[in-house]
Amino acid sequence: MRVLLLLVFLVFCVIPAALSYRDTNWSKYNRAGKKETVDFRVALNQRNLDVLENTLLDVSNPESSNYGKHWTSEQVIDLVAPESWVSKKVENYLRKNGCHNVENHRDYIKATGPVDAVEKIFSVEMFNYKHNIKSDQAIIRSSEIYQVPFEISQYVHIVSGVSELPHLKSGPKSQRLRPNPKDFEATPAPSGPADPGMVVPQTIQQLYGIPANYQNNQNTSLCLAEFAADRSYQPKDLKTFAAKTGTPLINVVKNVGPFEPTQPDLESTLDVQYGGATAQTADVWFWTVNGWMYEFSSDLAATVPAPYVVSMSWGWPEPLQCQQGIGNCTNGESSLDYVNRVNIEFQKIGLRGITLLASSGDQGAPGDGNASCMSKDAPLSTIFPGASPWVTSVGATMLAAPSTNQPNPIDTSSAPVCSIHACATSTQEVTCSSPSALITTGGGFSNYSPQPAWQSKAVNAYLNSGVVLPNKKFFNASNRGFPDVSGLGHNYYIVAADQMNLVDGTSCSSPVIGGIVALLNSYRLDNGKSTLGFINPVLYAAYASNPAIFNDITVGNNYCTESCCATTGFLAAKGWDAATGLGTPNFKPLLSYIQTLN
Repeated sequence: MRVLLLLVFLVFCVIPAALSYRDTNWSKYNRAGKKETVDFRVALNQRNLDVLENTLLDVSNPESSNYGKHWTSEQVIDLVAPESWVSKKVENYLRKNGCHNVENHRDYIKATGPVDAVEKIFSVEMFNYKHNIKSDQAIIRSSEIYQVPFEISQYVHIVSGVSELPHLKSGPKSQRLRPNPKDFEATPAPSGPADPGMVVPQTIQQLYGIPANYQNNQNTSLCLAEFAADRSYQPKDLKTFAAKTGTPLINVVKNVGPFEPTQPDLESTLDVQYGGATAQTADVWFWTVNGWMYEFSSDLAATVPAPYVVSMSWGWPEPLQCQQGIGNCTNGESSLDYVNRVNIEFQKIGLRGITLLASSGDQGAPGDGNASCMSKDAPLSTIFPGASPWVTSVGATMLAAPSTNQPNPIDTSSAPVCSIHACATSTQEVTCSSPSALITTGGGFSNYSPQPAWQSKAVNAYLNSGVVLPNKKFFNASNRGFPDVSGLGHNYYIVAADQMNLVDGTSCSSPVIGGIVALLNSYRLDNGKSTLGFINPVLYAAYASNPAIFNDITVGNNYCTESCCATTGFLAAKGWDAATGLGTPNFKPLLSYIQTLN
C-alpha cells in the first residue's frame, strides 16, 4: 500500500492522489507557460452512501415492490452532497486563489485556473506532455502528486485534471475489406475457425431474434460515450452505411463535447453505426469526454435530461488506474480510491434509471496488464469500468465456420453490400478469440469489488462445476465476476471516411447490447413503466427463471490476448462463465420476461 505521509506543515495536507493515473506513453518535454490554463475538478466527500447503494439495489430488484421507482437527479444529489456551506467554501477558496469559470455542482467543483495558480494551489509544477504514439495529442499535467491545501483538505475526496495522464487506446482492431472474404482462411483459434463472412445489422437481428422496423417510443434513447482523442463519426458515412446495409438512417439527435466530423475515427464510427442500427429509430446521443471515467460519470449524473442507455467501449486494468512508471503512484491504493469514487457516480446514475454498459476488454484474461503473456506473478488482469458491479459488462463472441448441413443459415440478402462481399451465414456462436479473430474477449474477477448477491448463484455454479480454473492465487473468486453477457464481436462491416473496414472487439458488442436494452426500454415506456436502469439484477433473475433467455456459449476460452496466447485463463462452460457471461441475448423470451416486471 502507498505510504500516506502525515505532514506537520500548516499549509498543505497530502491525501491519496486518486487521479494520478499515468499512461507511460506520454513524455514530458517542457514547463507549461504560467498563463496557460488547466481545467480541473475537485470531488468532495459525500454523505449517505450506504443509503444510496441500498436504495439502488432495492429499485433494481425485480422482486421488490419498489422496482422501477427511480429518483430524480435533484433527489439523488440531495442525498449524497455535503452540506451547502462545504461546497461554497471550496468554491470560494478556488476563486480567491485565481481560478475562474468555477461551477459548484454540490458534490464536486469544476474550475479553470492559470498554470501559476494551479501550481500554487496544489503544490505542483506543471509541464507540457506529448503522446508518444498519437503525436497530435498534447496535455498539461503536473510531474508529481498534487497536494490539497490544508484549508479545504477535510472536504476533498480526489482531484482530477492535475496529475493524471489518460490512456489513449488505438481503437477497435480492423482490417480493410478484402475483395473476396470467402477466400480468407483464418488461423484457427481455441474456439475453432471463424465464419469469414461479414457481420451486418441483419446478422445481429436474425441471430438474436430482434424484430426489424421496430417502432420505438419517442423517448427511447442510446448514448455512445467516447474518451481521449476519439471525437468523431462522419454524418456522410452514416448515409453510406444505411445505403450499403439497407437499414434506416441512424438518428443522432445530440452531440455532447468536442466533435470533429472531418476526422472520423473507427471507435466512434463503429459505436454509432451499430448502436444506432440495433436501436433502430431510437434517439442517439454521441458524447465525447475530455478526461476519463470520473469526468464523464460526474457530468452524466448531473445531466438533465439524460440518455436512458449508455455504452462505453473503453477500459483499463483496475489496479492501473494509477499506473506505475512516470507517475508517483505505488501499489494501487490510489487506483482503489479512484474506482470507488467512480462507482459511487455509477450508482447515482443507476438510481436515475439509466443503464450503463461497458466492454469487458480485448486482451482476454491476461488483459492489458499482461498483454505480452509473459508475467508469471500476475498472469491475469481486470478492466475498469468493465469489472464494475454497477455496469453491465459485455464480452464478445464470434460465429464459428458454417457447416455444410447447417439448418436455417442467416439470410442477409436485404443488405446490398452482401451481394458484393460475402456476409456471415453461421448461427453457431463461440468465444471470440485470437488468432481466428483480431481480439480475445476479456473476462475474470474484479480486483476490488466483492461479488454482488444478484450474481452469486450463477458465478458459484461455474466455480463449483469442475471446470478448469486458473490457480486461485491469481484471482479472487469471491469478487465480482465479469462479463455479464456477450454479443458478436468479430468481422463487423463499417464505413469510416468513406472506406469500408472490418472491425473486431468488445467495442462491437457493447453498443449492440446497449441497442437491445434501448428496445426493451421502448416497450416499458410504451406501457407507462419506468426504464430498466441498473439492469444486472434483472438479467440474472431472467436467466434463473428461464436459461433459454440467453444463448449459452460453451466453446472456447480467453487465454489469448490480441497478439499471444497464455497458459491460463477462463473456459466457456454451461451457464455463466468468466469468458462470455450468461451468453448472448435471445430477444423474444427476454422481452417476455421484461413484460412481467412492474
